[in-house]
Amino acid sequence: MKLLRSAFPHAFSNLFTSLAVLMACALHASAQQPAPQQAATRFDITDYRMEAQLIPDQHLLRAGADVTLIPQEATRSLVFELNGSLKVESIDRDGRPLTGFVQDAVGVGALGPSVRVDLGQVVPANQPVTLRFRWSGALLSPEGGPLATKRLAYVGPEGSYLMYASRWFPFHDYAVDRATSDITLIVPAGMQVAGTSDDPVTAQSSPKEGAIRYRFVHRQPVLVGNFAAGQYINQNLRFGNYEIQFYAKPGSEGRINNYAEMMGQVLEFYSKQYGAPLFGTRLVVAQVDDESLDTNSGPGIIFLASKLFDSTRPMPEEKLQREVAYQWWGQTVGLKSFDDAWLSQGLAEWSTFAFRETNLTGGALEAAQREQQERALTFEQTASIARAPSALDDQSAAYQSIVFHKGAMVFRMLRETIGKEKFDWLLHNFLEQYRGKNASIDDFEHLTSQVAAENMRYFFAQWVEGTGVPEFTVDYQIIRTRAGKFRTRGTVKQTLETLRMPVELMLRAEGDNQTTTTKIEGKSEDFDFESNGQPIEVVVDPNYKILRMSDDLRVSIIARRGIEQMKEGLYAEAQQQFEAALKLDRSNSWVYYNLGMLYLEQRNWQQALDNFEAALNGTLKPTWIEVWARIKRGNAYDAKGERNRAVTEYNKAITSGINYDNAQAVAKKFLATPFDPKAVQSAELMSPGN
Repeated sequence: MKLLRSAFPHAFSNLFTSLAVLMACALHASAQQPAPQQAATRFDITDYRMEAQLIPDQHLLRAGADVTLIPQEATRSLVFELNGSLKVESIDRDGRPLTGFVQDAVGVGALGPSVRVDLGQVVPANQPVTLRFRWSGALLSPEGGPLATKRLAYVGPEGSYLMYASRWFPFHDYAVDRATSDITLIVPAGMQVAGTSDDPVTAQSSPKEGAIRYRFVHRQPVLVGNFAAGQYINQNLRFGNYEIQFYAKPGSEGRINNYAEMMGQVLEFYSKQYGAPLFGTRLVVAQVDDESLDTNSGPGIIFLASKLFDSTRPMPEEKLQREVAYQWWGQTVGLKSFDDAWLSQGLAEWSTFAFRETNLTGGALEAAQREQQERALTFEQTASIARAPSALDDQSAAYQSIVFHKGAMVFRMLRETIGKEKFDWLLHNFLEQYRGKNASIDDFEHLTSQVAAENMRYFFAQWVEGTGVPEFTVDYQIIRTRAGKFRTRGTVKQTLETLRMPVELMLRAEGDNQTTTTKIEGKSEDFDFESNGQPIEVVVDPNYKILRMSDDLRVSIIARRGIEQMKEGLYAEAQQQFEAALKLDRSNSWVYYNLGMLYLEQRNWQQALDNFEAALNGTLKPTWIEVWARIKRGNAYDAKGERNRAVTEYNKAITSGINYDNAQAVAKKFLATPFDPKAVQSAELMSPGN
């Protein structure tokens, strides 16, 4: 089941008195009967007034809500989404019970677990309706939620969390239907609740209940319902204009300062680039367990898995930069439908790259540019950006390659096409025009055409709605001038039927590299360089700005598929991909390195050593392989008990002087303390940059 297609968030004074009685006479037949499959009525939820109680010792959630909505057409029935582990006890309208509701706890088709409500009579379009729901259930496992192996809602004594995407309350139209809200969360005394609110959060003790009532109010429509509860250590840190409020479990405080500094830098960067986010100046960061997603976001709140607070693990910089970006793309500007996910996920990935682009130089920048291009091409032919949300599982490697990485590359190409000044104005204007509203890809295309002062239909048809990328070739001749200089004249050609794109060309010459940009509007375009030094070659797209194909990229793309399969534990399939890549390029150090990583992860130490050696004897591209292949060879020797050989490899890594991904500190660490394969998770053996 798809996470995003299926999911993305004055209380009742006597709610739980009534609920206790209602639980005893639950409508079991209604809860188990499959919902009839008929077209669902379109409606807009405008407001929630909700009260929810967490009973951690029983893993139990008890809740009730007044849900106000406006049907967009005359109807007698409405369909809500609700986590399959939760059971609707009653639904009232204007104080009268509605007995004609049907709950499907399993879900059929794309909708997932749902509740169909018979209103008893036809309600006209645009007439507000308020329904009072009461529901309860145990939130213990992923069962009933949108993901088979990850839980997005949990109630337990070691800590609880409720994420919008889990559908822990009745909602409609994932990632789209924003609402105002007034939510009270009741938790046992001694627990804190992390959440966001437009008003100051109030916490009221209830000695009679042995509980605390936390109230959260959103007066602006948002995607409601994101909370974490537990015995937290709370730290508030300020960075620039922002306050970052951490809720961390005892023993996890060591990373807070580093995270606050990095998040603060990203918040300031995005604010400068795009404008202020909808959540204001206070960002909540809450620690949850490792049974959930590594990261997840709601309006003004970011959830982080416990393992990310382990100071011995690498900082998940890109993940956090992307989660912060969702506060702009997906929260400040919402989506008209999940088919428009590129405007959220692609823009968030682009924003992450743009931040890195301003902070990286030299080889590190080149590696990041090349990596983004490779990731974008790995599954490019599988579906277009526009089709991927409906055609693919949004947790799959193919979906993330297309919507996240190809999506980011398309924004980068758009910047190159219309120019940086217009592109920056486009994103700033897009944020302001749709602040607190929902936008579609069509809306973005229309605005792009306005800002560019030309019809950009050709660009969106090619890169958002279509598949296929060009392959470039160059033909040229070199002429020696009377002045003793060199003229390099030629033609750059491409394979698509039509292409309108500025293409960067670089002439590599002895001591005299030059770069020019030519705009291709068809199959080919001429170029002309003059240089003092002897020309060596003409390189197309030297800074990896265009989605394109080439012989070396074909090799990288095959290897990238292997990396994705290795991450999923599909070792035999990954090995086949790496070996297929090596058939195309027997000297490719990067492929040998990743094959070595595969064997290292499988604890096949000798095969790992052989492939890392092959990597060192190959092209040594990218340059970081020289240091990391030495470190990994040292790891393999340590695992075999050959400490002297391991020390030799670590010393060679240090001698290289290359410090990509903190390599020097890692090598020194293993010089001091031997690598212990029993002390690491297999995922921790993954390669830098993957």
